[in-house]
Amino acid sequence: MRHQELLDAVVDGIQRVEDLARVLGISPSTVRRGLTELEQAGKVVRTHGGAVPSPSGGELSWTQKSQRNAPAKRRIAALAADLVEDGQVVLLDAGSTTTFIAERLASRSGLTVVTNGLGPMTALHDAEGIELIVIGGRVRRRRGSIVGDYARGVLDRISADIAFIGADGVVPGRGVNCPSPELAAVKELQMRSAREVVVVADSSKLHAGEHHHWAVLPGPHVLVTDDGISDEDARTFGADPSCRLRVVPTAGGPTTPASTD
Repeated sequence: MRHQELLDAVVDGIQRVEDLARVLGISPSTVRRGLTELEQAGKVVRTHGGAVPSPSGGELSWTQKSQRNAPAKRRIAALAADLVEDGQVVLLDAGSTTTFIAERLASRSGLTVVTNGLGPMTALHDAEGIELIVIGGRVRRRRGSIVGDYARGVLDRISADIAFIGADGVVPGRGVNCPSPELAAVKELQMRSAREVVVVADSSKLHAGEHHHWAVLPGPHVLVTDDGISDEDARTFGADPSCRLRVVPTAGGPTTPASTD
């Protein structure tokens, strides 16, 4: 099978694994392998049961990001939500994983959630037990985020108990990778405004730096990722004295700190 034939079929709207296998006359397992390789090349975005074409221009939308590695992100979100204590003020960054965290918090009560993300805002819009504060500013629609001087002005005046920060990449000693300086500035303010910082990033984001901009981590923080983390990454992040690494399983089993022995 040529990858171009598979990509052409996905672009033409045939996006479920079973349908692709039938149309191309190949096995579903061959389709899945091909889609994985196309995703690694940046040509498609895997979804539950299939794939969709990657957007032109490089940056994925936040809705597309929510489909990529969704099982791992949901497990990460479940652990992250459990870190929130009753009565706390919670900062939620824009992003797909933070949207899953918001969905987990929606059934809670007595929390104040501050967000610059359209995803978390939507997830908590009807949550009667949550006091929801949406940071104002300019909306980046593809990113699902609110940025700019208004957003920074609000964050300068907020003190939160815990902040959950999304990432396009995380590199020890460098920080959190971002597609724009505006997003980096907002993330840094969110982290400086909270007593505890939790970076939520699935294992594909570790040591990734596809963009040119970085939000510098302010000091001690928790990194929650999934068990796809490589042994080398586990050792590297585990050896960072400012990072407390938490690894969640993607298919059952207990959640444990990563070993660095």
